[in-house]
Amino acid sequence: MTTSHWLRAHQFKTPDMVTDVVIVGGGYIGLSVAYWISEFRPDLKIIILERSTIGAGASGRNAGFLTKGSATFYKTLSKHWGKDHALNLYSFAQESLHLVHQHILKSSPEIKFEKTSSLTLFKNEQLKKTWDDNEFDPGDFGFKWRETKDMPNGLKGTFFGALENDEEYKINPIQLLSSLRTKLEARKIQIVENLSAFIITQDGISTELNTIKCKQIVLALNGYFPHFHPAFKDLIKPNRAQMLAVELEEDIDSNALHYDSPERVYWRKSQDKILLIGGKRLLDESGEVGDFEKLSPLIQVGLEDYLRDQLKLKFKVIHRWSGTMGFTSDELPILNRVEAPTETFVIGGFSGHGMGFGFRSSLDMAELVTGQKTKSFFENFKTVQIKL
Repeated sequence: MTTSHWLRAHQFKTPDMVTDVVIVGGGYIGLSVAYWISEFRPDLKIIILERSTIGAGASGRNAGFLTKGSATFYKTLSKHWGKDHALNLYSFAQESLHLVHQHILKSSPEIKFEKTSSLTLFKNEQLKKTWDDNEFDPGDFGFKWRETKDMPNGLKGTFFGALENDEEYKINPIQLLSSLRTKLEARKIQIVENLSAFIITQDGISTELNTIKCKQIVLALNGYFPHFHPAFKDLIKPNRAQMLAVELEEDIDSNALHYDSPERVYWRKSQDKILLIGGKRLLDESGEVGDFEKLSPLIQVGLEDYLRDQLKLKFKVIHRWSGTMGFTSDELPILNRVEAPTETFVIGGFSGHGMGFGFRSSLDMAELVTGQKTKSFFENFKTVQIKL
């Protein structure tokens, strides 16, 4: 995002800045990387550079799931990477949620959060039989089968059963970002908003107004990587997700995080009689490619139909929005050192799993930046060579 000369408050001479580390991207990942670097090396000066405002991107536009992921996600991982790799990623996600709770949620009274479980839903017995695979045991990943009689009252009669996973959280993502920001500012970390980074040089990074001289750069741009450099064009692709908030005539009795994998839908209550729902991307898959925010009427109608036809709810729409995510071909993020004029690292491409994996992934990135390790967790899955 760039800003017109005529729209910017005129400041014709913007001095260069000097720091140790520049983090480009002020979403959940960028803030979390700064948090962990400052944990390990409180002596380092850090600047976070955000082209808009903190939380303006996908981090402030999601459904507020702090989740390890659905049973279907781990089944797909097991098939693609093998059971051991999938189990390692499950443990990684489990640790990530624990760290968020320990370092942010329980120490931030301004955050309203609720400990809960997630349910991977099955509409009927035939769907469950089709889904079952002798080579994948959900129990290995902590999922427990819940028959209709054991499900929340609001789901009985609507679904055949569900695979449940516990120790997950419902949160307000903006409150989470706000709390992280408060912690960072208390550590004297500088956050610069409404300033775009354009190119990495031997001195650091050039913006539209100045140069920020630094020793290390972390790019945390997620869906906006291809905008920054063409090297990311085929590695991380921007895709929109559509969201809907509705006010219910009658409350639904289920406080879990819900995944309906065959319908490609996820939903939860945010408070009494307020429900958030997202997904249905396959209704307009080609139309959802891109990094600018827009509504897809086809998908929005599909989400309303799901609430009406599947959940049998009566409701009033109170908010519609979309957000841009960064997808990789295997839906696993890239955490790598890359070849660039200044020492540079990349963290992004979370493919919709950024809130779940993000805090532990950011710790991993901070360990790379501070020299505590030479290889990230995700390089056990793949290594990507990138030259900027």
